[in-house]
Amino acid sequence: CKSSSRTGNYVYFNSRNKHHPRGLGFGGQEGFCRLWLDADFEDCYVLESDATYTAGRLLPAEGGLQTRFDVINVEVWGCGGVEAAKAQAAQRERLETAREQARKVDKARLCDNEFDKEMLLANTFSATAGSREPNPKEDESTS
Repeated sequence: CKSSSRTGNYVYFNSRNKHHPRGLGFGGQEGFCRLWLDADFEDCYVLESDATYTAGRLLPAEGGLQTRFDVINVEVWGCGGVEAAKAQAAQRERLETAREQARKVDKARLCDNEFDKEMLLANTFSATAGSREPNPKEDESTS
């Protein structure tokens, strides 16, 4: 297909965000791509036309503007070489390290200074402050 330059929506890709359609689409707009491959390859279709590419059928017509199809093969190309692969591996390692640190809570560092202790724990036991009976042994030792 040749671009009709009516819009700049060439490719849509979403693999993680559950609030938007997950899959790979070409042309059109979110939800109405010219060529759509959903994340499971179970709901794939092509449209006869869209605002990105010139009109024309990509598959034989089934009697409508939208033609559903089954995916038999998908060919994926990667570009970038060894340096790009190293940079990608380093980024993944940084993300994994950040995830691991976020999962762990160091309770000792939670209140590592007096200010934090006062701010975080100041009223922790204030609800029971006046509810206990005085200890007679404590009264004798203070007199």
